Amino acid sequence: MVESQLSSTLRDGACLLGESTADATNDLKSVLLRRLIQYAERVQWDNPHNESSSLEDIQSATAAQSLVVIERIQSILLAELENPDDANQVPVIGTRDLGQIRTLLSIAFNWGLHPLIASFTTGWPQGKLSGSSPTPDPALVRCYGSLKNFGTRVMGLLYPTGIEGPISRTLITSILLGSHLPHVLGSWLVLGWLPKSAECASMSTAHNLRQLTMRLLAFLSPAQTINMLGTVLSSPPSLPIYARKSGSGLMSRQLLRPEGVQGLCAAVFGEGEAQNEDPAPEKYEHVARVLTTLPLNIQPEEYYTIISPHVLELLSETAPPSFRRAAAFTISKVLGTDSSGTVGNKVFTSILHSPILNITSIHGTGVNETKSSVDARPSSAISRLLILLSNLDPAPHVISRLLSPIVPALYSLLAFLESVKTANPILKEGLTNMLVTWGKVMNPEEGQQVLWRVLSGERGEWQLNPEYGIVRVEKTDTLPQLDFLTPGDSEDVDVDSNILNLYPDPVHFVRFLKGVDRADISSELFVDLLERYREKRGDSPQDSVRTLLYLQIIVQMQNQLSKGNTTSNILSKPSHILQFIKHVLESTATRPVEPAPKSASPSIALRAPRIEELPDQDLSDGDSDDDAPGSQVLNPDDEMVETTINLLLSVLEANDDLSARTEPVLNDIFSFLDTISRTGPAEIQSLAREARIVMTARLASTSAPRRTRKEDSSEETYQRALKLLQDPILPVRAHGLMLLKGLVTPNTDKNSHPVDRALIPAILSIFLQSIQDDESYIFLNAVQGLAAMVDGFGQEVLVSLVKEYAQDTEGLGATSFTQHDVDVKLRIGEALGSTIRRCGSALSIYVDLIVPTLFQISRSSGLPTTIRTSSLSLLADCENASSLALLPYIQDLVNAMVDLLQVESVASKQTHSKTEKPTMDTEPTFAESKFPPLRRAAIRFLSLVVKDTTQALYDDFCDPSILPQPMVERAKTTLGYLTYADDDQMIRVMAREALEMFEHLQTAQLGL
Repeated sequence: MVESQLSSTLRDGACLLGESTADATNDLKSVLLRRLIQYAERVQWDNPHNESSSLEDIQSATAAQSLVVIERIQSILLAELENPDDANQVPVIGTRDLGQIRTLLSIAFNWGLHPLIASFTTGWPQGKLSGSSPTPDPALVRCYGSLKNFGTRVMGLLYPTGIEGPISRTLITSILLGSHLPHVLGSWLVLGWLPKSAECASMSTAHNLRQLTMRLLAFLSPAQTINMLGTVLSSPPSLPIYARKSGSGLMSRQLLRPEGVQGLCAAVFGEGEAQNEDPAPEKYEHVARVLTTLPLNIQPEEYYTIISPHVLELLSETAPPSFRRAAAFTISKVLGTDSSGTVGNKVFTSILHSPILNITSIHGTGVNETKSSVDARPSSAISRLLILLSNLDPAPHVISRLLSPIVPALYSLLAFLESVKTANPILKEGLTNMLVTWGKVMNPEEGQQVLWRVLSGERGEWQLNPEYGIVRVEKTDTLPQLDFLTPGDSEDVDVDSNILNLYPDPVHFVRFLKGVDRADISSELFVDLLERYREKRGDSPQDSVRTLLYLQIIVQMQNQLSKGNTTSNILSKPSHILQFIKHVLESTATRPVEPAPKSASPSIALRAPRIEELPDQDLSDGDSDDDAPGSQVLNPDDEMVETTINLLLSVLEANDDLSARTEPVLNDIFSFLDTISRTGPAEIQSLAREARIVMTARLASTSAPRRTRKEDSSEETYQRALKLLQDPILPVRAHGLMLLKGLVTPNTDKNSHPVDRALIPAILSIFLQSIQDDESYIFLNAVQGLAAMVDGFGQEVLVSLVKEYAQDTEGLGATSFTQHDVDVKLRIGEALGSTIRRCGSALSIYVDLIVPTLFQISRSSGLPTTIRTSSLSLLADCENASSLALLPYIQDLVNAMVDLLQVESVASKQTHSKTEKPTMDTEPTFAESKFPPLRRAAIRFLSLVVKDTTQALYDDFCDPSILPQPMVERAKTTLGYLTYADDDQMIRVMAREALEMFEHLQTAQLGL
């Protein structure tokens, strides 16, 4: 009985579908009307349509009756499932019947639902309907009623027992959820979220559909929900503004679910192996934009408190690379925002910094038990920071907010780990790289301020725990080593040993400064240390330890950072040191000379060759010299003057070209030395005279005819960038590329120093080598640098870029491309594409250089199809940028595209093999010209050409014969064949659209 009912219902539906062979020669309206008449006769339906009815009405009636047939089939299937006596005798639906059901559902949605949504969206008023506004248009109300009826009937298909009941488990339900759920959700958004201001007696919100929508979204995973809502919002037909806002709000709310952030990444980057690929930068920007956009009716603090732990969970070695980079990009965007992202900045940095700044409480169940799901152990926090740093651009302001607040704690941890032989070497290396990265990108002022926090004693106390690794504990008071007060086992004492347990250890701290290799920061710090030491020499005994610390660090900086011609030499940029010297000498030269008290404080010799000038420090007979006639003991101020003059001599020795002509402050210093050489103590007088002699000789050596000395800032930037590019730390290398990119970027500032053109070949070579790097933001910076070079230096660089793109594309080299070779070509193509798009109408200057090469590559059948497709995309970029520039080549290009489509088309019957065939994504090095993307690129180029030519004809910008009629007819014939015969569905759609454009072109050529 059930079989006969189902068969009869399917035959009713077959009347609506008809036989394709019988309808091939008739127009669509006649075919659909005849099918309706046959259907009406069979089911005894009063058909109101005839020849005078419009095609839209007939399509709507066909869709309505298709939904009726679907409802009948669903009721038959549900009745059989609910009958316990025949539970195992479910009606059998064959493959042909299944195809018929799918077609009926497609007709119901495409001819029934889609026009209703489009009509409702078109009729929806631009402003809000309010109580004082006129009653809605009756046509809009009728459309809303039809739409509500359709949505309610679909709900009946899914939930036959009501919204609170279970979902039906039939074949029709599976098809609805698998193929038409976005369409269903679109209609429910329109019906369930109608603004209250628009409600009236004839148009009210369908609250049951709103509840059902929320129930379905909660049932799906976050990734499925985000994908589904994205499809609803991006696919036609478009929804009213209020429905789109509601859909966007529902999508944003998905991020608040436990797996919401990961679901967003899965929706954007794909599942499985796709997560390990390197997606386009636009996808990272999309994820960051979604995550930093607040949902409606939620406070920023609440929002960021929920999503921040989930974002930070992606900073794990187990997370896919694309997820880690997306999380890093998002955090970078939040930390780089000054206004709207302030709350997010605080929340993210709090979670990142808390494990390092807070005292670790060890319980039986874990470390730092918190409500956050993020691992709060210090080692885990450092691991997150390392992953974060390795996946974001080393922008100084981002690194500053990320690391500057915790640098003192990190430095104290590094010092602790280096003092423990059993510490994890990987953790020590990562911590060192993190601090060095911070030091290399910081501006001098902030770097100096943070390091002063270290020198001021800000730190953390650390211990190793067998179960939890490193932990931060309460500060403990440690006593000095007794070896300092009692004889040791050995008479040999290391002068660099930290006997008093000073913090920071002077040797270790200065070694760290040397590793950072920032002479600008080190020299500023050196001057400040000298000034602080000078101020504290006469302070109370309580400050003696701090004074001794400053003294030892000064001596260590003199020993480690003031020798040779290295970039870390603190004397290589002496401007600030000379200002300090001037300040000390000025205060000495202007004060009256008084007898100095005895002092046992040691003098400081800051110039290595003058160590013999240190005064005797034999404590056993130190007082005997005081009684000698004419003896004079230096007081603390005089010792500082002696140290300052020695420092001046060291600066002059380290800088051969330093004179009063380059540093005018030396004129003031010279005058102060004159006063001191006459009125100071005897020891200082001789030293001052020596300094004056050196300065006089230096000035004489530079007294040749004066020439303007221009600071070569571009050369300095270039040298610094080269040094950074050799650094093993990835973010530092990226910063070097950013410096080079800034060097070659066109600058309209008249006061800027243009880069020397002699450096261009070397910079170009660096970018072309960096573009081969496997790290994404290394080669992305290189791509941007190449595009900037073309902007700044035009054809000189573009010739090399085109030559590099075309290299090995002819002869035997074209048959031996590896995956790496293809990637490099595509990255060069990205740079060319960026250049072409920036050229715009100026492309005609370079068209003869670019187009023939791209044309040749597109026709090389031995090349990997990926590269040929890239060349076609670049030709399309040329057409987009300036269609007039391509006019000399347009006929050859169009003929070539048509030839390609004719030769490389793949008929549908050729692909019925059960074995999985390779694609351009799985085999990017294959020279398989049958891959669909090649044909898609050719059709896209043809569409752009025809569109631009048609517009030019209407604007009288070109001759109608630019595309001859035989060529147009040949292209139309080829596209017509692809429309029906090609294996790829997207190609069929694109071919149909291109065919319509050619028809518009012919109309324009006829002047109609």
